[in-house]
Parts: sequence; C-alpha cells; structure tokens
Amino acid sequence: MSIFVAYGTTERHTKQIARSIEAMVEKAGHSCHLHDCADVHNAPDPGDFQAVIVAGSVHQRRHQEKVADFVKSHLRTLKALPGAFVSVSLSIIMDDGRDEAESYVTDFTAETGWYPQHVHMAAGAIRYLEYDFFKEFTLQHIVFKGKKALPPKEHGNPVLTDWDALAAFVDGFLEQAT
Repeated sequence: MSIFVAYGTTERHTKQIARSIEAMVEKAGHSCHLHDCADVHNAPDPGDFQAVIVAGSVHQRRHQEKVADFVKSHLRTLKALPGAFVSVSLSIIMDDGRDEAESYVTDFTAETGWYPQHVHMAAGAIRYLEYDFFKEFTLQHIVFKGKKALPPKEHGNPVLTDWDALAAFVDGFLEQAT
C-alpha cells in the first residue's frame, strides 16, 4: 500500500514526527511519500496514493494555514481515502489539556470540511535553545501558567512526544486502511 504523509511544521518537530511516521510505514512494508505543505508548487496528488496521513502543529490555538489550505484544496480526494490526522500541541500533556487539544482538532475539521477516520493528538517539543526572551516568557507565564510544570531549561530542547503511542496509532491506522 502507498501512503501519503503531508505535514506542516513551525519549529521542525512535526517534520520529525512525519519522518517517524514514514519510517513506521516503511517498516510495516508499505511505501510512503512525505510532503511539506509549505511547498505549494510541488505537491503530489494525494489521489495517487491509497491512504493519507496529515500532521500539523498548533501555534496560537490554530494549525498551520498551509496545512488547512492543503486539505481544503484536496478535500474531495481526502474524503475518498482512508485518512488520519495527527495534531501536535503541548496542550495534550497538560493535566486539563485534553479538551483544549480536542478543540483544536474540532476547529481544524470545521474549517477544512475534512473529518478523518482516525485522529491522534501528540505532544510536541520545547525549543528552549532557540527561543528569545519573549517566546520563553509566553511559554512559561501564559501557555503553562498553573497547568503543568515545564521540563527544566537545563535539559536543552525536551521532546515530549510519546513515540510508543504514535507507533500504536500508525500501526492501527495501517491495519484498518488495508
């Protein structure tokens, strides 16, 4: 089976997730093609594949515009294929963050009109070593304030993705898509 994986990334972590999905798909014996939704001129036709996985990260309470644009421009094809959506946000790791993370998916599906059969919410990464003062302050005092302790800055750029949960999701999707 051939799988198309389209992704959008702001801080490169969703690209790492997409590459991991690609490796999982290939390890399961399928072919996979990765596409960065920011590359609007070289997008292959998702209809040339047998299933699709779209991954996008959340920033400022929204998934990337390029991911939404990609989905809207290929909506009829995506509706006809087995499909999965991987939403990447830090909200999912917060004690009370599941509802918030789900609201991002609800907003995305309402905006695009695509209601994938499978949805996975994955935690992203914190890029301490790349943040300026304002971005780090926003993360500590607005995003995480009172919700969950942040991993210490001394740990560099902590990755919070549950790779085992992602692998189980991909395996389940592939099993149902075939």
